[in-house]
Amino acid sequence: MASKQNLFEAATAQARVVKQGDLVQVVIDGGGAFVTTLEEFSQARKWAERKAASGNRVTDRGRFFEQIGTLISRPGTQAATRGNIRTLEGLARKMKAGGYELGDWGLPPELRFMQTGEDDPREIKKKSELKDAPGTDQAPDSGA
Repeated sequence: MASKQNLFEAATAQARVVKQGDLVQVVIDGGGAFVTTLEEFSQARKWAERKAASGNRVTDRGRFFEQIGTLISRPGTQAATRGNIRTLEGLARKMKAGGYELGDWGLPPELRFMQTGEDDPREIKKKSELKDAPGTDQAPDSGA
C-alpha cells in the first residue's frame, strides 16, 4: 500500500526548490516561479509537512503558497508578489545581490526604481524636503 503524500510533497511535485544562501526560489514547471527567504520557506515547509495532501495539485500548491507571507513572483505565477513593502524591498535587495535580474520579477510599483536602476524616489523626496525646510540652509547664529 502506497503512503499518502503530505502537502509539501504534493505542492512541490513537478517543481524545483533552489536554495541560494538566505534565498529560496521555487520554479514550478509550466507555472512560473517565486523567491522568498529561507526562513519563510522553512516555516511554511514545516507546516505543510504536517498536513495531508488533498490530491488536487492546484489546491495543494495554493494552500502551501498561502503560508509564505513575503515573496516576489514572476508574472503569471500562481502566487502573487506579496508582503510588507519594507520586507519586499529587503528581499529584492538580497535577490539583486544574489545575481537575480529584477526586471524579470513582479515588483510592486513602489519598488520599480530597483528594476530600472533609477534613484529611489523616496530618497529624492527626503532630500528635497530637507532642502526646503526653513532654517536648514542658513548660517548658524554667532551667539552675540
